Amino acid sequence: MRVRELKRELLEKIDSLDARIIIRIATGLDDIHQITEADADLIDSEAAMARKLMERRLAGTPMAYITGEKEFYGLPFHVTEDVLIPRPDTETLVDVVLGYARRYADPRILDLCTGSGAIATAIACSLGSPVAMSDISEKALAIAACNYESNTGTRPDARLGSLFEPWAGERFDIIATNPPYLTQSWYEETDKDVKAEPSLALLGGDDDGLGIIRSIISLSPEYLNEGGVLAIECDYRQAESCARILRNEGFSEIAVAKDAAGKERVVHGTRLS
Repeated sequence: MRVRELKRELLEKIDSLDARIIIRIATGLDDIHQITEADADLIDSEAAMARKLMERRLAGTPMAYITGEKEFYGLPFHVTEDVLIPRPDTETLVDVVLGYARRYADPRILDLCTGSGAIATAIACSLGSPVAMSDISEKALAIAACNYESNTGTRPDARLGSLFEPWAGERFDIIATNPPYLTQSWYEETDKDVKAEPSLALLGGDDDGLGIIRSIISLSPEYLNEGGVLAIECDYRQAESCARILRNEGFSEIAVAKDAAGKERVVHGTRLS
């Protein structure tokens, strides 16, 4: 089988970008060489691998899990099915945190529910200073720590536990979090790519999906310095409710940042006392 014949076969079932990536993985040929070497003969194992990867894609496995990598904030991240795939929307959370971090000479920052470690790593690389991280999943935390170290060249303060359990007695200037926040009905409406991601990182609890966010907001004053900031990613349909919860818990200077699509994405507020 030739390269062009394999590509034609894949394109009958998957889109062009996915086909090119799968051929690259299976054969080592980048986009240019897939064109210039279109008549090159493939060995049977290369075609077999491409077909196997295509079947995974057709079954709903996201391309990021197939390639094992995803870019976020201009940085490469290793991802597996144990972590949520970093999304461009979440870059808004990084931007918000960096805006607050400029107030400090050496801010102490925590990335709660870190997942792949994308948020902590992007902030640390931008600031050139450490960011702590924690997660309830041991497998996710291991991936997060590897991503952090590979991008920053330093080992993170990475702790295992539910929400603030690993941080008893400690305080931060900024706490950033992209916690689970989908409702059950929203989750059921998602496509099969999303359902391939860990539900632990998606379902937020309570009918409105804000169960975990409520816990974070209510507990966070104990872990924030005076004047410290809590920044939370949520669904645009929850932003108003999230802001109200912050206000009811005594936070001030509450604001909402929009993502690149113009949707309300990050709610943030300040602990003044």
